[in-house]
Amino acid sequence: MKMGVRGAIITAGLLVAVAAQAQTLKLGVVGGMTGPGAPWGLAIDGGVKVAVEEVNQAGGLAVNGKKYKVEVVTYDDHYKAADAVTAANRLIDQDDVKFIIGPIGSASVMAMKPITERNKVVLLSNSYSTEILDANTRYMFRVLPTTYEYNSQLIGWLKTNQPELKRLAILSPNDATGWSTQKTQKKAYEDAGYTVAEAKFFERSQNDFRTLLTSILAKNVDFIELDTVPPGPAGIVIRQAREMGFKGRFTKFGGNNVAETVKSAGAENAEGTLVYLSADPTSAPYARLSSAYAKFHGNSMDDFAFYFYDATRLLFKAIAEAGTVDDTAAVVKKIEASPSFDGIQGSIVWGGKDVYGVNHQIATPAYLGIIKGGKAEVIGKFDAR
Repeated sequence: MKMGVRGAIITAGLLVAVAAQAQTLKLGVVGGMTGPGAPWGLAIDGGVKVAVEEVNQAGGLAVNGKKYKVEVVTYDDHYKAADAVTAANRLIDQDDVKFIIGPIGSASVMAMKPITERNKVVLLSNSYSTEILDANTRYMFRVLPTTYEYNSQLIGWLKTNQPELKRLAILSPNDATGWSTQKTQKKAYEDAGYTVAEAKFFERSQNDFRTLLTSILAKNVDFIELDTVPPGPAGIVIRQAREMGFKGRFTKFGGNNVAETVKSAGAENAEGTLVYLSADPTSAPYARLSSAYAKFHGNSMDDFAFYFYDATRLLFKAIAEAGTVDDTAAVVKKIEASPSFDGIQGSIVWGGKDVYGVNHQIATPAYLGIIKGGKAEVIGKFDAR
């Protein structure tokens, strides 16, 4: 997907007929719609579009006595900071967008944030970097929990239930996302008493990991933590490690898409891998959202779609309560003032002030799963806060 004349995908199917006098509210979406990070970018786009379809089919978004049909303008940032900056500038300067959802990826978010803050554009996004939120953040909200919020609980489960695992290697992308998450992962594992025998970075364009794995396997590790390795490459790592004779475990306590990982790894190779899940794949809400998502994208829905579906609904609620589609400061106040929000998988609250200096970090349920027969089964539920 390339940025052609406008570089945008405007989904005509979302412009459901509402009242003749309805005005238009544009939402911007930015994410990696192609490449290794595509399952996450498509999850942003699909989650937003499901929420938009629901509000348009109900007659539009009611704001201060007016009805607005909602239009989605999506840009592919290719998981690159430079393209994210281009997308942000086009959304603000050409498309006159005041609300942007996405992207995923620390480099992209960190590049976009100064632009959206300066222009007073609301940014509902995700970055696993602990540096993305601070006391000066006004218009950005992080709508996913990060490894900082949930990892100690997942590692605690691992320590209790699989005490034979003692030595590990961590593999992470060589960019702002990986630098931050590997630091968080390493500290969490070491604080829990594990020995991190090796911590490696790889380039996102890489699809042959055998040289890295030779070094890792020489350290006699019991398991490999795949951190924020994208789903497809994570599967390649698993497959190549198995082909090299590795008999140990894999954990994936960063962003995940089980279907894509299993597709790359092979079900037998991925068997027993422990994964962080954003949602319970056997639940009724998962089935409902997955079915709705399939109208917009043909890939297996990534769990992250839940967060961006809820973030869009939360934004609609704040806009309606603020009574304006133009005064973003008023909308921000309504988001901040919401003590909780009834999300698709449970109560959502804002937190983060003690850690980041601002209550713009979402807190939601999180799940621990294990891959069995090519699918994820939930074996634990936690509060990621």
